[in-house]
Amino acid sequence: MIATHGFFLWKVREQIARGDPDFTVFYTAGKMLREGRGSELYSSRAQQAVQGEFARNPEIRRGPLPYIHPPFEALFFLPLTFLTYPYAFGLWNLINVAILFGVVAMLRNSQSALQGIPVWQMVLLSLAFFPIFANFHQGQDAILLLLVVSLSFRALDRGADLLAGGWLALGLFKYHLILPLAVILAVWRGRKFIVGFATVSLGLVLVSLGLVGWKGALQYPIYAWRVASGPAFGGIPPRQLPSLFGLLGGWPISQRIGLAVQVAVVACSAGVLVMVATLRKWAQSKVFPQLCFGVAVIAAALVAYSTNTYDLSLLVVPLAVVANYALAGRRNVRWLLAPAIPLLISPLWFFLWMRWGRINVMAVFLVWWLFVLVAEVRRLGNAAETASHESPVIANV
Repeated sequence: MIATHGFFLWKVREQIARGDPDFTVFYTAGKMLREGRGSELYSSRAQQAVQGEFARNPEIRRGPLPYIHPPFEALFFLPLTFLTYPYAFGLWNLINVAILFGVVAMLRNSQSALQGIPVWQMVLLSLAFFPIFANFHQGQDAILLLLVVSLSFRALDRGADLLAGGWLALGLFKYHLILPLAVILAVWRGRKFIVGFATVSLGLVLVSLGLVGWKGALQYPIYAWRVASGPAFGGIPPRQLPSLFGLLGGWPISQRIGLAVQVAVVACSAGVLVMVATLRKWAQSKVFPQLCFGVAVIAAALVAYSTNTYDLSLLVVPLAVVANYALAGRRNVRWLLAPAIPLLISPLWFFLWMRWGRINVMAVFLVWWLFVLVAEVRRLGNAAETASHESPVIANV
């Protein structure tokens, strides 16, 4: 699978060099900040003018590739704009490889059953995962988000709720994924987590205001919504989104009953959040909170409004957690891994992407995996409660 990914990247190297990938938007935003044009960050005309300096593809580009992330993220990419676009793209992907090594080492150290696997082998396993490949193909920031979520996971695992909230807030450059996850963790962990998240969030808001000013800040929500909700402006069609929104809204019939589909998506998303939030007493347990965190990540990916393929790089966390749980040998857990197997088969992704154009089908396996893991957490929780109730009786005997 790694060879397949590498071959594909080699075949599209010319398209990458001329500015087709999503990295164009980050390079554009960083360049605009470096040139002191932060107030124009969400101007389509200004973005197109900047992109015209380095990205040329008249066959597919009739307007700018829009930057719709919060202003503060553009600071990450400002240093890369001192390089030409192709070199900046290459360096960013090298940075992503380094981040991936750090994430894998962190997850390995926190999962006792995985510590016998060398880090480099786990990195190779990650590179064989299609969403990770999609991140490298597009020059996206999903691996950076994976780092932030992994740092929050590590802090929670150590009981540092305040720090965990702060780490997670740094991922608000993809707020459509982070906010659902933050809501779940806030219900589970309480005040300290909320304070950490809110404090760092406020700092990011102030930084963003300093970069684009009040006018740019007020312009941002309208601009982002227009782009995300309209394919004509650069939004992703629902059929390409592996989420509940894509699963329910990515079919021809869905366009004829648009309002009903939107209501169904909201209702299903709320149902998923409530179902996962009810695991609170078990998420606070010292026995299996890591499994609960994996459930929360999958739920966030499903309910997010615009979950792209590369955003599923976050699934590296639940994959590591479930693999550790399986290797620990608590019981036969092949059924916990079965829903994840299709997610690991790159040819299936390629078929759904390039031949059928329906990545949204992958959401079926995510929903299946979520319900299976929730059932396992509840089984463990009920077993723990039964054991605690029986122990006084045994002691008396």
